[in-house]
Amino acid sequence: MSNSTTDLRIILINNISLQLNHYITLFVFLFGTVGNVLNIIVLSQPLLRRTPCAFYFLGSSVASLGIILIGLPSRMIAGKISDLTHTSSYLCKLRIFLLYSFRTTSAWLLVFATIDRWCSSSTKIHRRRLSSHKTAGNNIIIIVTVSFVLWIESMFCYDADVEQAPIKCYGKSNSCRIYNDVVYASSTIAIPSVFMLIFGLLTIRNISRSRRASRAFFNTDLNLVQVNRRKRKSTRRTEVSLTCMLLLQVVLLTLCSVPQAIHQFYLTFTIDVSKSPLRVAIENFIVNFNFSLTYIGNAIPFYIYTLNSTVFRQTLIRLVHSTIRQLKFYLTLRFWNT
Repeated sequence: MSNSTTDLRIILINNISLQLNHYITLFVFLFGTVGNVLNIIVLSQPLLRRTPCAFYFLGSSVASLGIILIGLPSRMIAGKISDLTHTSSYLCKLRIFLLYSFRTTSAWLLVFATIDRWCSSSTKIHRRRLSSHKTAGNNIIIIVTVSFVLWIESMFCYDADVEQAPIKCYGKSNSCRIYNDVVYASSTIAIPSVFMLIFGLLTIRNISRSRRASRAFFNTDLNLVQVNRRKRKSTRRTEVSLTCMLLLQVVLLTLCSVPQAIHQFYLTFTIDVSKSPLRVAIENFIVNFNFSLTYIGNAIPFYIYTLNSTVFRQTLIRLVHSTIRQLKFYLTLRFWNT
Protein backbone atom coordinates (compact mmCIF):
# COMPACT_ATOMS: atom_id res chain seq x y z
CA MET A 1 0.00 0.00 0.00
CA SER A 2 1.50 3.37 -1.04
CA ASN A 3 2.09 6.16 1.44
CA SER A 4 -0.32 8.47 -0.39
CA THR A 5 -3.14 5.92 -0.18
CA THR A 6 -2.45 5.35 3.51
CA ASP A 7 -2.41 9.10 4.16
CA LEU A 8 -5.74 9.51 2.37
CA ARG A 9 -7.26 6.74 4.46
CA ILE A 10 -5.97 8.31 7.67
CA ILE A 11 -7.40 11.69 6.68
CA LEU A 12 -10.76 10.08 5.79
CA ILE A 13 -10.96 8.16 9.08
CA ASN A 14 -9.99 11.25 11.09
CA ASN A 15 -12.63 13.32 9.29
CA ILE A 16 -15.32 10.71 9.93
CA SER A 17 -14.26 10.58 13.59
CA LEU A 18 -14.46 14.37 13.83
CA GLN A 19 -17.92 14.47 12.23
CA LEU A 20 -19.07 11.64 14.49
CA ASN A 21 -17.89 13.61 17.50
CA HIS A 22 -19.66 16.78 16.44
CA TYR A 23 -22.96 15.87 14.81
CA ILE A 24 -23.92 12.63 16.56
CA THR A 25 -22.85 14.09 19.89
CA LEU A 26 -24.96 17.19 19.23
CA PHE A 27 -27.95 14.99 18.37
CA VAL A 28 -27.49 12.88 21.52
CA PHE A 29 -26.99 16.00 23.64
CA LEU A 30 -30.24 17.65 22.50
CA PHE A 31 -32.42 14.53 22.66
CA GLY A 32 -30.78 13.29 25.86
CA THR A 33 -31.19 16.60 27.69
CA VAL A 34 -34.84 16.96 26.67
CA GLY A 35 -35.58 13.30 27.37
CA ASN A 36 -34.05 13.26 30.84
CA VAL A 37 -35.68 16.55 31.84
CA LEU A 38 -39.06 15.14 30.76
CA ASN A 39 -38.25 11.90 32.61
CA ILE A 40 -37.64 13.88 35.81
CA ILE A 41 -40.91 15.80 35.39
CA VAL A 42 -43.06 12.74 34.58
CA LEU A 43 -41.54 10.51 37.27
CA SER A 44 -42.21 13.25 39.83
CA GLN A 45 -45.96 13.02 39.21
CA PRO A 46 -48.10 11.52 42.04
CA LEU A 47 -49.20 8.43 40.07
CA LEU A 48 -45.63 7.22 39.57
CA ARG A 49 -44.02 8.88 42.59
CA ARG A 50 -45.99 6.69 45.00
CA THR A 51 -44.01 3.67 43.74
CA PRO A 52 -40.52 3.29 45.33
CA CYS A 53 -39.12 2.02 42.03
CA ALA A 54 -39.95 5.40 40.46
CA PHE A 55 -37.60 7.02 43.01
CA TYR A 56 -34.74 4.99 41.59
CA PHE A 57 -35.80 5.88 38.02
CA LEU A 58 -35.94 9.53 39.05
CA GLY A 59 -32.47 9.40 40.57
CA SER A 60 -31.13 7.57 37.52
CA SER A 61 -32.59 10.24 35.22
CA VAL A 62 -30.90 13.00 37.27
CA ALA A 63 -27.58 11.11 37.05
CA SER A 64 -28.04 10.55 33.28
CA LEU A 65 -28.73 14.25 32.81
CA GLY A 66 -25.51 15.00 34.70
CA ILE A 67 -23.60 12.56 32.47
CA ILE A 68 -24.85 14.29 29.32
CA LEU A 69 -24.32 17.87 30.54
CA ILE A 70 -20.80 17.12 31.83
CA GLY A 71 -19.55 14.66 29.23
CA LEU A 72 -20.87 15.86 25.89
CA PRO A 73 -20.12 19.63 25.58
CA SER A 74 -16.36 19.04 25.38
CA ARG A 75 -16.92 16.39 22.70
CA MET A 76 -19.18 18.68 20.65
CA ILE A 77 -16.59 21.43 20.44
CA ALA A 78 -13.77 19.04 19.48
CA GLY A 79 -12.09 20.35 16.32
CA LYS A 80 -14.02 23.64 16.49
CA ILE A 81 -12.42 25.43 19.43
CA SER A 82 -9.84 24.45 22.01
CA ASP A 83 -11.12 21.96 24.59
CA LEU A 84 -9.97 23.20 28.01
CA THR A 85 -10.22 19.70 29.50
CA HIS A 86 -7.35 18.72 27.17
CA THR A 87 -5.08 21.49 28.46
CA SER A 88 -6.27 22.27 31.98
CA SER A 89 -5.35 19.59 34.48
CA TYR A 90 -7.98 20.79 36.98
CA LEU A 91 -10.84 20.73 34.46
CA CYS A 92 -9.72 17.33 33.16
CA LYS A 93 -9.75 15.84 36.68
CA LEU A 94 -13.08 17.46 37.59
CA ARG A 95 -14.79 16.28 34.40
CA ILE A 96 -13.64 12.67 34.82
CA PHE A 97 -14.53 12.65 38.53
CA LEU A 98 -18.09 13.90 37.95
CA LEU A 99 -18.64 11.87 34.78
CA TYR A 100 -17.60 8.51 36.23
CA SER A 101 -19.34 9.21 39.55
CA PHE A 102 -22.61 9.88 37.75
CA ARG A 103 -22.13 6.79 35.56
CA THR A 104 -21.63 4.55 38.58
CA THR A 105 -24.58 6.18 40.37
CA SER A 106 -26.87 5.66 37.38
CA ALA A 107 -25.92 2.00 37.00
CA TRP A 108 -26.37 1.11 40.69
CA LEU A 109 -29.68 2.97 40.94
CA LEU A 110 -30.95 0.64 38.24
CA VAL A 111 -29.58 -2.32 40.19
CA PHE A 112 -31.55 -1.29 43.26
CA ALA A 113 -34.60 -0.57 41.11
CA THR A 114 -34.37 -4.18 39.90
CA ILE A 115 -34.06 -5.41 43.50
CA ASP A 116 -37.07 -3.28 44.44
CA ARG A 117 -39.10 -4.86 41.61
CA TRP A 118 -38.11 -8.29 42.91
CA CYS A 119 -39.14 -7.41 46.47
CA SER A 120 -42.45 -5.79 45.51
CA SER A 121 -43.42 -8.69 43.24
CA SER A 122 -42.61 -11.33 45.86
CA THR A 123 -45.40 -13.38 47.46
CA LYS A 124 -43.58 -13.15 50.82
CA ILE A 125 -44.74 -10.27 53.01
CA HIS A 126 -41.35 -9.56 54.64
CA ARG A 127 -39.79 -9.05 51.17
CA ARG A 128 -42.59 -6.77 50.01
CA ARG A 129 -42.04 -4.61 53.09
CA LEU A 130 -38.49 -3.93 51.89
CA SER A 131 -40.01 -2.05 48.94
CA SER A 132 -40.70 1.31 50.57
CA HIS A 133 -40.04 5.00 50.01
CA LYS A 134 -37.87 5.17 53.13
CA THR A 135 -35.70 2.28 51.96
CA ALA A 136 -35.40 3.80 48.49
CA GLY A 137 -34.38 7.18 49.91
CA ASN A 138 -31.71 5.64 52.15
CA ASN A 139 -30.35 3.49 49.32
CA ILE A 140 -30.10 6.47 46.97
CA ILE A 141 -28.08 8.43 49.54
CA ILE A 142 -25.73 5.46 50.06
CA ILE A 143 -25.28 4.85 46.32
CA VAL A 144 -24.49 8.50 45.56
CA THR A 145 -22.03 8.74 48.46
CA VAL A 146 -20.18 5.51 47.62
CA SER A 147 -20.04 6.33 43.89
CA PHE A 148 -18.46 9.74 44.46
CA VAL A 149 -16.02 8.41 47.07
CA LEU A 150 -15.03 5.60 44.67
CA TRP A 151 -13.89 8.05 41.99
CA ILE A 152 -11.99 10.52 44.17
CA GLU A 153 -8.88 8.71 42.93
CA SER A 154 -9.43 10.21 39.47
CA MET A 155 -8.39 13.58 40.93
CA PHE A 156 -4.91 12.07 41.37
CA CYS A 157 -4.71 9.58 38.49
CA TYR A 158 -5.95 11.67 35.55
CA ASP A 159 -4.16 14.53 33.89
CA ALA A 160 -4.41 16.70 30.80
CA ASP A 161 -2.26 16.45 27.66
CA VAL A 162 -1.00 12.95 28.43
CA GLU A 163 1.54 11.65 25.91
CA GLN A 164 0.82 8.45 23.95
CA ALA A 165 -2.80 8.35 25.11
CA PRO A 166 -5.89 7.83 22.89
CA ILE A 167 -7.44 10.98 24.34
CA LYS A 168 -5.73 14.01 25.88
CA CYS A 169 -7.42 13.75 29.28
CA TYR A 170 -6.33 10.28 30.41
CA GLY A 171 -4.68 8.26 33.17
CA LYS A 172 -1.13 9.52 33.63
CA SER A 173 0.50 6.16 34.43
CA ASN A 174 0.01 2.50 33.55
CA SER A 175 -0.97 1.61 37.13
CA CYS A 176 -3.60 4.36 37.12
CA ARG A 177 -4.97 3.23 33.76
CA ILE A 178 -5.22 -0.41 34.79
CA TYR A 179 -6.86 0.53 38.10
CA ASN A 180 -9.35 2.86 36.40
CA ASP A 181 -10.21 0.29 33.74
CA VAL A 182 -10.74 -2.48 36.30
CA VAL A 183 -12.83 -0.29 38.62
CA TYR A 184 -14.92 1.14 35.78
CA ALA A 185 -15.51 -2.21 34.08
CA SER A 186 -16.41 -3.97 37.34
CA SER A 187 -18.24 -1.32 39.38
CA THR A 188 -20.11 0.38 36.53
CA ILE A 189 -20.70 -2.40 33.99
CA ALA A 190 -19.94 -6.03 34.92
CA ILE A 191 -21.19 -6.31 38.51
CA PRO A 192 -24.30 -4.11 38.02
CA SER A 193 -25.19 -6.00 34.82
CA VAL A 194 -24.95 -9.37 36.59
CA PHE A 195 -27.12 -8.17 39.49
CA MET A 196 -29.66 -6.61 37.12
CA LEU A 197 -29.85 -9.82 35.09
CA ILE A 198 -30.30 -12.02 38.18
CA PHE A 199 -32.95 -9.90 39.88
CA GLY A 200 -34.66 -9.18 36.55
CA LEU A 201 -35.15 -12.90 35.96
CA LEU A 202 -36.28 -13.39 39.58
CA THR A 203 -38.81 -10.57 39.12
CA ILE A 204 -40.23 -12.21 36.01
CA ARG A 205 -40.56 -15.46 37.96
CA ASN A 206 -42.31 -13.65 40.83
CA ILE A 207 -44.78 -12.00 38.47
CA SER A 208 -45.57 -15.36 36.87
CA ARG A 209 -46.15 -16.94 40.29
CA SER A 210 -48.23 -13.99 41.46
CA ARG A 211 -50.52 -14.24 38.44
CA ARG A 212 -51.12 -17.93 39.04
CA ALA A 213 -51.82 -17.29 42.72
CA SER A 214 -54.18 -14.43 41.87
CA ARG A 215 -56.19 -16.58 39.45
CA ALA A 216 -56.52 -19.31 42.07
CA PHE A 217 -57.60 -16.79 44.72
CA PHE A 218 -60.08 -15.08 42.40
CA ASN A 219 -61.74 -18.35 41.57
CA THR A 220 -62.50 -18.97 45.26
CA ASP A 221 -64.39 -15.72 45.86
CA LEU A 222 -66.09 -14.18 42.84
CA ASN A 223 -67.69 -11.35 44.85
CA LEU A 224 -64.33 -10.18 46.15
CA VAL A 225 -63.00 -10.23 42.61
CA GLN A 226 -65.74 -7.88 41.43
CA VAL A 227 -65.14 -5.44 44.29
CA ASN A 228 -61.35 -5.28 43.93
CA ARG A 229 -60.95 -5.97 40.21
CA ARG A 230 -60.44 -2.38 39.09
CA LYS A 231 -58.00 -1.51 41.86
CA ARG A 232 -55.99 -4.69 41.38
CA LYS A 233 -55.92 -4.25 37.62
CA SER A 234 -54.64 -0.67 37.92
CA THR A 235 -51.95 -1.62 40.45
CA ARG A 236 -50.85 -4.65 38.44
CA ARG A 237 -50.66 -2.60 35.25
CA THR A 238 -48.43 -0.02 36.96
CA GLU A 239 -46.18 -2.71 38.43
CA VAL A 240 -45.81 -4.61 35.14
CA SER A 241 -45.23 -1.36 33.26
CA LEU A 242 -42.46 -0.28 35.63
CA THR A 243 -40.88 -3.72 35.37
CA CYS A 244 -40.87 -3.61 31.56
CA MET A 245 -39.39 -0.09 31.63
CA LEU A 246 -36.65 -1.28 33.93
CA LEU A 247 -35.74 -4.45 32.02
CA LEU A 248 -35.53 -2.58 28.71
CA GLN A 249 -33.28 0.08 30.22
CA VAL A 250 -31.07 -2.59 31.78
CA VAL A 251 -30.55 -4.34 28.43
CA LEU A 252 -29.98 -1.04 26.63
CA LEU A 253 -27.47 0.33 29.13
CA THR A 254 -25.51 -2.93 29.21
CA LEU A 255 -25.27 -3.20 25.42
CA CYS A 256 -24.16 0.42 25.12
CA SER A 257 -21.53 0.22 27.89
CA VAL A 258 -19.79 -3.12 27.33
CA PRO A 259 -17.96 -2.18 24.07
CA GLN A 260 -16.32 0.85 25.70
CA ALA A 261 -15.11 -1.16 28.70
CA ILE A 262 -13.62 -3.88 26.48
CA HIS A 263 -11.90 -1.40 24.19
CA GLN A 264 -10.58 0.61 27.14
CA PHE A 265 -8.82 -2.52 28.43
CA TYR A 266 -7.35 -3.05 24.96
CA LEU A 267 -6.03 0.51 24.82
CA THR A 268 -4.48 0.26 28.27
CA PHE A 269 -2.64 -3.00 27.60
CA THR A 270 -1.40 -1.89 24.15
CA ILE A 271 -0.50 1.68 25.01
CA ASP A 272 3.26 0.92 24.85
CA VAL A 273 2.94 -1.02 21.59
CA SER A 274 4.34 0.70 18.52
CA LYS A 275 1.40 1.48 16.22
CA SER A 276 1.21 2.77 12.68
CA PRO A 277 -0.59 6.08 12.02
CA LEU A 278 -3.40 4.16 10.26
CA ARG A 279 -3.91 1.89 13.28
CA VAL A 280 -3.94 4.91 15.60
CA ALA A 281 -6.57 6.59 13.42
CA ILE A 282 -8.77 3.46 13.42
CA GLU A 283 -8.45 3.11 17.20
CA ASN A 284 -9.35 6.77 17.73
CA PHE A 285 -12.43 6.28 15.56
CA ILE A 286 -13.47 3.25 17.65
CA VAL A 287 -12.89 5.25 20.85
CA ASN A 288 -15.17 8.04 19.63
CA PHE A 289 -17.82 5.59 18.48
CA ASN A 290 -17.81 3.68 21.78
CA PHE A 291 -17.99 6.86 23.83
CA SER A 292 -20.94 8.06 21.74
CA LEU A 293 -22.61 4.69 22.30
CA THR A 294 -22.37 5.02 26.08
CA TYR A 295 -24.07 8.42 25.97
CA ILE A 296 -26.87 7.02 23.81
CA GLY A 297 -27.61 4.57 26.61
CA ASN A 298 -28.16 7.52 28.97
CA ALA A 299 -30.08 9.62 26.44
CA ILE A 300 -32.75 7.25 25.14
CA PRO A 301 -34.66 5.88 28.20
CA PHE A 302 -37.41 8.53 28.01
CA TYR A 303 -38.26 7.49 24.46
CA ILE A 304 -38.19 3.81 25.41
CA TYR A 305 -40.50 4.51 28.36
CA THR A 306 -42.89 6.50 26.18
CA LEU A 307 -43.13 3.80 23.50
CA ASN A 308 -43.26 0.83 25.87
CA SER A 309 -45.09 1.92 29.03
CA THR A 310 -48.81 2.73 28.91
CA VAL A 311 -48.76 4.18 32.44
CA PHE A 312 -45.78 6.42 31.70
CA ARG A 313 -47.32 7.54 28.40
CA GLN A 314 -50.70 8.31 29.98
CA THR A 315 -49.03 10.28 32.77
CA LEU A 316 -47.08 12.28 30.18
CA ILE A 317 -50.23 12.99 28.14
CA ARG A 318 -52.15 14.15 31.23
CA LEU A 319 -49.23 16.38 32.17
CA VAL A 320 -49.15 17.93 28.68
CA HIS A 321 -52.92 18.54 28.73
CA SER A 322 -52.67 20.10 32.20
CA THR A 323 -49.83 22.37 31.07
CA ILE A 324 -51.80 23.48 27.99
CA ARG A 325 -54.87 24.27 30.13
CA GLN A 326 -52.78 26.30 32.56
CA LEU A 327 -51.11 28.15 29.70
CA LYS A 328 -54.48 28.96 28.11
CA PHE A 329 -55.80 30.20 31.46
CA TYR A 330 -52.70 32.37 31.96
CA LEU A 331 -52.95 33.87 28.46
CA THR A 332 -56.69 34.51 28.87
CA LEU A 333 -56.09 36.19 32.21
CA ARG A 334 -53.40 38.45 30.73
CA PHE A 335 -55.67 39.30 27.79
CA TRP A 336 -58.52 40.44 30.04
CA ASN A 337 -56.17 42.37 32.32
CA THR A 338 -54.86 44.31 29.35
